[in-house]
Amino acid sequence: MLRFDDQPVSRSELERVANALRAHGPDRSDISVSGGIGLVHVLMRMTPEDRSDHQPYQGQSGSMITADLRLDNRKEILARIALESRETMAWPDSRIVLSAWEKLGDTVWPMLRGPFAVAIWDPQNRKLTLARDQIGLNVVMWHRNERFFAFATMPNGLFAMDGVRRELCEEKLADFLVLNHADHATTIYENIFRVRPAHIMQVDSRGTITQHHYWSPHDVKPVRLRSDQDYADGLRACLDVAVRRQMRSAHPIGCLLSGGLDSSSVAVLAAQALKERSQRLTAFTGIPRRGFDGPVAAGHYADETPYVDAIARMAGTIDVTYVANDAADDFAELDRFFIALEGPVRNPTNLGWVLAILRLARKQGRRVLLGGLHGNSTISWSGWSQAADHLRRGRWLTALRQWNLYYRRTPYSRWTATRNLFIEPLLSAWLGDWRSNRSAPWQKHSPIHPEYAATMGVEARARAKGLEFSYRTRPDEPIQWLLQAEYAGDWRAADKAPTGVEVRDPTADIDVVSYCFGIPPEQYLAEGTDRSLIRRAMWGLLPEAVLTNRLRGLQDADWHERFAGRRSELASEITALSQSPLARRAIDLARLERTVSNWPTGGWDRPDIFTEYNLALMRGVAGGRFLRWFESAN
Repeated sequence: MLRFDDQPVSRSELERVANALRAHGPDRSDISVSGGIGLVHVLMRMTPEDRSDHQPYQGQSGSMITADLRLDNRKEILARIALESRETMAWPDSRIVLSAWEKLGDTVWPMLRGPFAVAIWDPQNRKLTLARDQIGLNVVMWHRNERFFAFATMPNGLFAMDGVRRELCEEKLADFLVLNHADHATTIYENIFRVRPAHIMQVDSRGTITQHHYWSPHDVKPVRLRSDQDYADGLRACLDVAVRRQMRSAHPIGCLLSGGLDSSSVAVLAAQALKERSQRLTAFTGIPRRGFDGPVAAGHYADETPYVDAIARMAGTIDVTYVANDAADDFAELDRFFIALEGPVRNPTNLGWVLAILRLARKQGRRVLLGGLHGNSTISWSGWSQAADHLRRGRWLTALRQWNLYYRRTPYSRWTATRNLFIEPLLSAWLGDWRSNRSAPWQKHSPIHPEYAATMGVEARARAKGLEFSYRTRPDEPIQWLLQAEYAGDWRAADKAPTGVEVRDPTADIDVVSYCFGIPPEQYLAEGTDRSLIRRAMWGLLPEAVLTNRLRGLQDADWHERFAGRRSELASEITALSQSPLARRAIDLARLERTVSNWPTGGWDRPDIFTEYNLALMRGVAGGRFLRWFESAN
């Protein structure tokens, strides 16, 4: 808290903040108060150096730091500021970052690797600096009123302060219900904001705020190598570095493993690194209930077991723990998760099995899990959306080859292939005007009440942020995917707080991101293969069955079985929602009632049934539950 009303910061008020954030930092907490500035830090020890972390920490210049961070390139930063020694090698990450900032100022932020949300108070210049990592993997939120500026990792830290009101932002709620995540700065609460990814915010002693970004994916420098093989080798080397430097941990390492290309690439590289230490890697894989043989959508498979078994056999040092979905209870987790997230849950049918895996890992003492969540926008981008750009730039032969590959590799007709790759991307403005007279695509999957959507202006606000609900193919598709979930940092913090398990993602390492965005896009479709780059990079490390597989794993394929016997509970939940004036306005409860009443006896692999029941119904019930929780907790 930084006060600019000539009043001192209350230590007891900051003690309430520390208590509110204790789930995010149960191992240590401390407070520093000096006149009009007060800093709080709560710690969850995840790296060996965290044992000596005592934040808020004061540096040689008198500046103080409180931060949520993991510095993955410690040695490079210490070398940059000429502080390499046996003593500094044991410093906590926060002390290294503060020392680097004292020497290099704000030029230090682009140099850092790893997730970070940092606050530094400079008493000489009476200025507070907040900075967030390039992808937004760690989060920092803030509030300003006429008396003070305040920041915290999560909203409950801010709500513990006098004068910070807990009021829902209904426009943001409406955006959430239609999956508009284009605005990174606002939150679901009025007057609570995020520092945007790759941004620096500075606040002076009068409360004046300035912000600027220090990195953009559009600024990535081109990477040009001699051959296709060089590009594949370069990716493997870059990803291997990212995996190894994210394995620094005070706890045993595990991984999240599916039969796909992203998490499996991370897993086999981690297994190699652990093998050098004569250690094995424990992997956790979610699967349907034993014996599940229900239908799945075309192009998908339900059970990861055959592919994961093949990966484990080839690696030789991976032990797999399979976690069946039927052991999870998604809706039982909702209220507990609301407390950690302070927000609604986007995919409630995935919540139960994800938390079940994290809790099982914690029970085994494996509190750091590696995964590949961002791989689709980096290492394993399909590459299809580049075809329109080639055509626009006159590279007709390249565009034709990619169209032909798309036609052969997908189930689409020639016309649909042409429409998807060329017509929609190149005629987006005209198509947008044409579609404006038709029903909006989000109406199929969103549980929002149509009148509420109109009142909240969801279409106009999306257009103002450049968001198209058409879901068309776009040339900048990887960048949009990487940055679209503005609450990714919130979600990571919420996963970690109730389970004590930290999920790390080497596919979101900024060096991996820069490499993947810097190479020629044709590398993703080289040698007549989609997702070519990662397939070539991992040749010899992953089984051929995985590298050549073009089916996609279907998460939680048996979700409908868990809810089929709970129709009465769903109906009761919808009835309870009708008691909330806000839920009645925001959620189309009549639609949810019809959906529950007309429960299908089959066809769960049909897109229309999946959209209506898994997306609209479950998100509607979960969204309404959040509103009821918000009203009762307010």
